[in-house]
Amino acid sequence: MNKRERREHIIDCAKSVFVEKGFHGANVADIIEKARIARSTFYAHFTCKYDIFSILVDSFAATLRDAILAINISRAGSGSDLADEIKTMTLGLIAILEKNADLARLLITAPQGHDSGFDRKIGDFYSGILVAIRQLLDEGTADGNVRAMDPVIISYAILGCVKQVLIQWLVYGEIGDIRAAVDDIIRYNLHGIATRPGSRVDEPAHR
Repeated sequence: MNKRERREHIIDCAKSVFVEKGFHGANVADIIEKARIARSTFYAHFTCKYDIFSILVDSFAATLRDAILAINISRAGSGSDLADEIKTMTLGLIAILEKNADLARLLITAPQGHDSGFDRKIGDFYSGILVAIRQLLDEGTADGNVRAMDPVIISYAILGCVKQVLIQWLVYGEIGDIRAAVDDIIRYNLHGIATRPGSRVDEPAHR
């Protein structure tokens, strides 16, 4: 292996160790053993396990953000077109999550409060996703395809919904066919649970 290949090999092995033992349970010795390298070889590429974890998270976050921002809200001239755009994006995200299921499970279930650096990296991961969601909301509002709402609060609501769906799918296996659930998830995020499409929380029914 050349230097680049050796570095990628160490990252791949570290990812396996993190998935198996969790970030907090893994140590450099585990990664060295998995990669079958000398300790000096590890430290020739990285200073600690956090370096590798940071690379994995940043790469995964960038891939997810690119997929989210690939949606063209300005092209969606009606509600149905917007739903189609979101569905295309969602199916793309599902493919990415399936390819990186182990890492996704690690990120959405990892306990926090044990390591400030780890907590900060997880926080950065979610912050990047929230920023991408808010960008879409702002674009949609400007184009008239999305109602004017507080983008910060709505981004929290969207991410919270999606995160719980991912937990039920990737961690507990309670969603057998995630693609079959996509339409319901999109309808919920676009229209809520009201039976009347035009119903609004700020327009209470007359008694």
